[in-house]
Amino acid sequence: MNINESSTNGNMKSAPIDIAYWHRNFAPILTSLMNSAGTYSPAEQEKQLAILSKHVLPRLGPRLQDAHTTSFLTHSDSPLQPQMNFRDGKPVVRYCWEPLGPRGGSESDPYAIDAARETMQHFSTTFGLCTAWSDALLKAFVPSPDEIRAVQAMLPGWLASLGPASTVPSINRLPFSHIGMDMKGSEVGIKCYFNLKIKEFARELPATDLAFDALRKLKPALEPAAIDAVQHFLSERPVPNAIELIGLDWVDESKMSDARIKVYVHDRNNSFNTVRDYVTLGGLIQDETTLNGLQQLSKIWHLLLQEPEGIPDDDYDKPLNGDSAMYQKVYFGFELRPGKKLPEVKTYLPTWHYVRSDEETVRNYEEIFRLCGQPWGKEGEYKKLFESAFGSVKHDRPKPVHCDASFLFSSETGIYQTLYWSPPLER
Repeated sequence: MNINESSTNGNMKSAPIDIAYWHRNFAPILTSLMNSAGTYSPAEQEKQLAILSKHVLPRLGPRLQDAHTTSFLTHSDSPLQPQMNFRDGKPVVRYCWEPLGPRGGSESDPYAIDAARETMQHFSTTFGLCTAWSDALLKAFVPSPDEIRAVQAMLPGWLASLGPASTVPSINRLPFSHIGMDMKGSEVGIKCYFNLKIKEFARELPATDLAFDALRKLKPALEPAAIDAVQHFLSERPVPNAIELIGLDWVDESKMSDARIKVYVHDRNNSFNTVRDYVTLGGLIQDETTLNGLQQLSKIWHLLLQEPEGIPDDDYDKPLNGDSAMYQKVYFGFELRPGKKLPEVKTYLPTWHYVRSDEETVRNYEEIFRLCGQPWGKEGEYKKLFESAFGSVKHDRPKPVHCDASFLFSSETGIYQTLYWSPPLER
C-alpha cells in the first residue's frame, strides 16, 4: 500500500512532548516484537516506525498525565494495544489504537467523534483507501450532537442499572472507534472498527437492528444469505445487545471484492460447547476445515482459560476473576465477504479475566505453541519474546500484561492465532 507523503499530517495539535511520550512507550515494544518475529529487515522496521510516528502517535492525544480520558482498548489505560499473529511461516506484528486526538474525552469531543472523523479522512487520503464501506458505516453509527448530549445524560443511570457501584467501573464516556494496523513488511494492512453502543443508546434500538440494517445497505454488497444466517443465529441466542463492534478491512478499491466486514459478538458462557455452537453457526457450518479447527482448538482451550491441569468437560464455564457486570466471557467474530454465503468465525478470549499471573500465562502459552507445533513452544522461547518487549514476567502491577487471544484455522494459513497485550505505561 503506497503512502501519499504529500498528505502526511502537518496540522495536528499534539505537543511534541506528548508524541515523545508515546514514542518512548510504544516504539521499543514494537521494535522488540519485530525482532522476535524474525521476519522484518532493518529497512522494514524503520519504515514501520516512521508510519507509527507520522500517522499514529500524533493522534493518540495528550500523554497519560494530561489526558482528558483514558482508553477502553486496554486495561492499562493505553490507547495502543500491541499484538502478534503467530501464523506458521511468517508471524506478523500488529497493533490497534484508539484515535483520541487533542480533545477526545473533553467536553468539546466527549466520545472522540471529531478525532475519529479526522483520522479516517487522513488515513483514507494518505493510504489510498476505499471509503465506500467506511463512509457508510460512519454515517450509520456516528451520533449527532443532540444524541451525544442525550447519551451523556443516560450514562449514570445505565451504569447504576448494571449492579452495585463496587462491580461497575466508573466511566464518563463510551468508545466509538479504533484502528487496526498489520505490519506487513514495509507496508500496513489497515482495519477500522466502530462501537455501536452510543448509537444504540441514542436511538433506543438494539445494536443488532442497527448493525444488520447498515450491513444490508453496503456497496459492494455482502451476500444476503450470510447476513441472514448470522442474524438468525443471534436471534436464537439469549444474549442481549450481543453485537459489540463492526469492523472492516480498509483497503484500496481493487481489493474490495475480498475485503471483510467483521461482526463481533459476545456470549456469557465460555464453555467449549458454546465455542462449537458459534463456530459452526449452530451446526450450519460443517466443512472439514471448520471441524478440523475445532478439533485443534479443543486441545488448547483449557490452557487459554488458564487451567493447565485441564477442565472437567466441554460444558465447563469458567468464572471471571472479577465480578464486573461490564466484563464479558468470550467473543466471536463473524467475517463476511462479498459473494460468500456463510461467514468464517474467529474465536476471541479475554484472557486477562482468567490470568492469575503473567508468569503462569507465559508457561501456558508455551504449552499451547507446543501443542500447535509452533516454534514458540520451545522451552523459554515465548518467555524471551515477552520479556524482551514488556519486562520480567514477575511484576507487581495490579493488572496482567496479557490481554486477549484469538484463534482461527483456515486451509490457507493453518492455525492462525493472535495474542494481544496491555502495555504498561509511564505514570
